[in-house]
Amino acid sequence: MRAVLCSGPDQLTLERLPVPEPGPGEVRLRVSACGICGSDLHLLPGGYLGTPVVPGHEMTGVVDALGDGVETIATGDLASVEPLRSCGRCDLCTRGQNALCRGLKILGIHANGGFAEYVVTPEERLFPVSADLPSPLGALAEPMAVVVHGLRRGGVTRGSRVLVLGAGTLGLLAVLAARDLGAEVWITARYPHQAERAGALGAARVLTEAQSSADALTALGNEYSFDCVLESVGGEADTLALAAAAIAPAGTVSVVGHFRRPVSLNTTPLFLKEATLAWSNCYEHAHDGADFARAVALIDAHRGRLEAVTTHTVGLDAIADGFALAADRRSGAVKVTVEI
Repeated sequence: MRAVLCSGPDQLTLERLPVPEPGPGEVRLRVSACGICGSDLHLLPGGYLGTPVVPGHEMTGVVDALGDGVETIATGDLASVEPLRSCGRCDLCTRGQNALCRGLKILGIHANGGFAEYVVTPEERLFPVSADLPSPLGALAEPMAVVVHGLRRGGVTRGSRVLVLGAGTLGLLAVLAARDLGAEVWITARYPHQAERAGALGAARVLTEAQSSADALTALGNEYSFDCVLESVGGEADTLALAAAAIAPAGTVSVVGHFRRPVSLNTTPLFLKEATLAWSNCYEHAHDGADFARAVALIDAHRGRLEAVTTHTVGLDAIADGFALAADRRSGAVKVTVEI
């Protein structure tokens, strides 16, 4: 099969690799689309954790082959992949917190993922999607599940007022998901194309950079009371300080962004407000349903609006161009998807 291999820092090459065979309880997927995630942009300069590895963890495709014992899905079914491999036996796994398993491996980071024609995944990590759902939208299930989990960690319910920091893929998806919960959503956006899409997805107010300083957010937070601040930027941004400035007393800061460096934070505002700082890693299978199942349902219900998020597609042979495009926010790119 054709597959993109990362063999070291900033080293992506198109290779021919053996087609993987599903073992007991596993399914092989013929990948149709795989998104380029912000974490891919962060990991590539240092080499992925499982180097050499096939990257890509935002996958959707068609079930191609079944391992022994698979009963819940059939060949020809369309599905999106929850890209986790966990032990399934520890206390965390049995509570549905598979992403926190001490033996966790993530497809596309620690093990071969979706920038390839085929991928193998455990049966329980497949979530069926509608047969007529465009592939780039199916690949949004993974980042949407991250957002669904982040809003759950943030305690967002009907009537909440939410401030989303950052209008990249996660931030924009958070607008739609929080609005679907019945929340009022504000968002910060650096670029005009992000602001336009945030408004179209239901943001009540879009804040410019000038309106998003710590002093400005302190004033806004005092006036409007944000029950949850969802941090979606990570990287090297100073957004935790902004979240601490904006959050209401007894509110929750939910962090879904991945920071590339140690973060310095003045904790006094959070201390004085008795605010909760909640880290949100991936997704879980909670008592009221899997975050991934909720994500797939949201994408199907709002597919027309979400087409504005999937801005660019490239092929496997243009993977380097796709990474460059995804890294250049001035290009107008939001979500760049590799179609296979």
